[in-house]
Amino acid sequence: MTHNGILTLFDIDGTLVQGARCHYMAFVHAVSKFYGMEEDISGITYAGKTDPQILREVLELGGVPEKLINENFQDCLDYMIQDYTANVHRENVMALSGVNKLLDKLKNNNVLLGLTTGNLEPIAYAKLERAGIDDYFSFGGFGSDSPKRPCLVEKALERARKLHGYRGDQIFIIGDTPRDVEAAKPFNLSTIAVATGSYSTQELEKTGADHVLESLTDTDTVMKIINKK
Repeated sequence: MTHNGILTLFDIDGTLVQGARCHYMAFVHAVSKFYGMEEDISGITYAGKTDPQILREVLELGGVPEKLINENFQDCLDYMIQDYTANVHRENVMALSGVNKLLDKLKNNNVLLGLTTGNLEPIAYAKLERAGIDDYFSFGGFGSDSPKRPCLVEKALERARKLHGYRGDQIFIIGDTPRDVEAAKPFNLSTIAVATGSYSTQELEKTGADHVLESLTDTDTVMKIINKK
């Protein structure tokens, strides 16, 4: 089957959902278990970064030797997944306003839906399932693929082609951080930045995003944008 239409690649945190506190706690528990670090890591800027990237930054800031970082790195990430999936049922992860309606409309218009998220893949799907929107997404690029965000876009595109026969060129990256916009640039993809995370519309406009929205609530506006190209 070949799909020549529109492809949208969504970020998760701050774009599709909010309230994933257990993800942060999984970090804290994993870092404590494998590296003995008990420091407060809430001061790190997480927005738009991948889980492996954040983990490495935390450990380097904590002065953990490179050799030790590398020895336990994958085990630490695996433990984060176990911790999060064991505790996700306790938290109130919710789809942001307008998201359900938009995903329905995109799906009904035969738009291919994918993800580009810094979350490790099992964490991404556990989070989406808790928010009740996991059924919309069957592929993407994840933090478990690479610590570098542009590589996630590349992986998502590769999977769209391989799994869904995608052959189109109307591709949109939708996210809430400057890093989402930056990751799209090497591939010349269209970008929709939404101010539903930790960045304002003014800050997002400075990134050179093709479109900047307050939120995804105005479904008609989003549909107009993706159907215009």
